[in-house]
Amino acid sequence: MAQLLAKLRTRVLEHLSSDPARQPLGGVGIFHSRQPQSLHGVPIHQPLMVLVVSGRKVIALGERRVDVLPGEMLLLPGGCTVEVGNHPGKQGEDYLGLAIAFPEDSIVQFRRSYGADGVTDSTPRWSAPAPEGVVTAMAQWVDWCMLHSADPALARHRQVEFLLLLARAGVAGNLLLNREASWRERIVQLLALDPARDWSAAEVCRRLGVGESTLRRHLHEEGSGFRQVLEETRMVAGLALLQETFWPVGQVAEAVGYSSHSRFSERFRRHFGLSPAELKRSRESETEQKVSI
Repeated sequence: MAQLLAKLRTRVLEHLSSDPARQPLGGVGIFHSRQPQSLHGVPIHQPLMVLVVSGRKVIALGERRVDVLPGEMLLLPGGCTVEVGNHPGKQGEDYLGLAIAFPEDSIVQFRRSYGADGVTDSTPRWSAPAPEGVVTAMAQWVDWCMLHSADPALARHRQVEFLLLLARAGVAGNLLLNREASWRERIVQLLALDPARDWSAAEVCRRLGVGESTLRRHLHEEGSGFRQVLEETRMVAGLALLQETFWPVGQVAEAVGYSSHSRFSERFRRHFGLSPAELKRSRESETEQKVSI
């Protein structure tokens, strides 16, 4: 297992450092830092698995605190908000985590294909040692994503494969909780397809097949509003780009729908407790930080 993780780590870090203009990997989320990161109020819109490859990840949800070490997985249900700490290893290793999100349609497809037969234990687990098959599948999927452009249909099949591997290992309980997606989550799934688009409530209603007054009422009942959901979606998309690329902050801002660099930075700090520039610096070594000052 250690050799497999080391090979995966080397492969991903080479991808990250080889070209500052490189596009996001697609299909796999990357969390990376060379200095400690602390992020507040991070919304988890969809069930999420994070494989810690190196370093240590800490999440807090209310009174719950979960520490995840290399070779272990963090397993988060959708619809929660967490505090996140990413910590590099003691031997100077970068923090590196790889994530797979599970949209509702992938979970529906898993249940349709396997039902209860694929689940050996439905107990909700927040972390667990990663089965070797899951790490192997992650390495294969990373390699595929590096060579090919994003393919949503293929990604859905891969997500179902990961769910099956996790379910057979008895650790998919948190990912397969029986719950109905909130209206906020349904909107997020649509907006996240193109966060830079000039979305209007009317267009979202048309795509979701619901009246505008009805949608606003549902969001009000959930303690939210359309503009709030749109901003949160853009912030999460910006966070992902800042973790997965070395793009300038202005380019990230534009990619998620902000023409103003300063406005994006102010909103980002308000949401997560640090600025985009501070997050970017946490991905630099101490030597790189001194050079950039």
